[in-house]
Amino acid sequence: MQRSAMLYIPLLTFLIRYRRTALGPLWLVIGPSLFIAVLGYLYAEIGAAPPEQFIPHLAVGLVTWTLIGEFTNKAPTVYQRGRANIMQGGMPLGDIVLIDAMTTVISFLHQLIIFIPVFLIYSIPLTAYSLVSILGCGLLIVNGILFTRIFGILGSRYRDLSEVIKAIMRIAFLATPIIWIPGGTGRGGVMEAFLNYNPFYHFLELVRAPLLGNPIELTSWLAVLGFTFVGLLSERVITNRYARYVPLWV
Repeated sequence: MQRSAMLYIPLLTFLIRYRRTALGPLWLVIGPSLFIAVLGYLYAEIGAAPPEQFIPHLAVGLVTWTLIGEFTNKAPTVYQRGRANIMQGGMPLGDIVLIDAMTTVISFLHQLIIFIPVFLIYSIPLTAYSLVSILGCGLLIVNGILFTRIFGILGSRYRDLSEVIKAIMRIAFLATPIIWIPGGTGRGGVMEAFLNYNPFYHFLELVRAPLLGNPIELTSWLAVLGFTFVGLLSERVITNRYARYVPLWV
């Protein structure tokens, strides 16, 4: 497939999703914005955390979680949704995954607009250190593609995998510090041992901590890099061994 088509198809898919709606892709911004505003001030009223601390924490965490959740929830069905292209032989499996990943990234970039009013209202400065979050996003996207390739193959064979992952992700959202802050300073405290074994927390921190001016713990770097290395090896093994069976399974 030509590279120009690889860029055109994800954008077209993104726009078609919101055809015949009054506000179009703005719904991607409106929903999370309302959630952040209502929950942020609710937590402020009950004394869980001051809004200047909690709302930026929630905003960056929620938008980043949408990227994580989209990759994870869609991964097991990527080849099922691309069945027509697979059966016609017009698109390699790798291109199907890249198009799906690019569509997810476009949605994520669209939601970054939410950061602008939050950062302005609460006077959060963007410094050179904030650019580290781009590296965090890059690692998250790479792992999302690896996860999609691995679980796309497994999901083609085991259709129940999609429902299992959705159930796990609902629990993971509550178990990851997005709508709550661990300890009194945002990290550590009584939840430290639990957070060390939560991969979503580490990926989230690589994006959120630099934007909010917080240091990234060494544990998070090691966890993400280790997860990426294991993902690369697993993807190679599973793809080489089972990818040829995907047309039979879908």
